[in-house]
Amino acid sequence: MFSISRFHALTKHLPRGVFDRAVERCEADKYSKGFGRWQQLLAMVYAQLSGADSLRTVEVGFNAQTEHHYHLDAVAVRRS
Repeated sequence: MFSISRFHALTKHLPRGVFDRAVERCEADKYSKGFGRWQQLLAMVYAQLSGADSLRTVEVGFNAQTEHHYHLDAVAVRRS
C-alpha cells in the first residue's frame, strides 16, 4: 500500500520544473555522471532536516527507507 512519507510530503512542494530550468540555464550538471542534481538536492535537504553531521549518517538515514525513493524520484545515496 502506498503511503507518503513525511519527507516526501515536505519535498513535494519544491518546484521541480523551476529547479530543472535553473540547472539547465546555469549548466550546473554539465559534468555530472551518476548522482544527479535532483538527488543531490534531496540528500542535502535530508541532511539539514535530520541534523546529519557526516556523509555516513546521511547515507544510512536516507537509505533506510528505500521503498520511498521511487516516489521521491531518487536513488540511494553512496559515500563514494
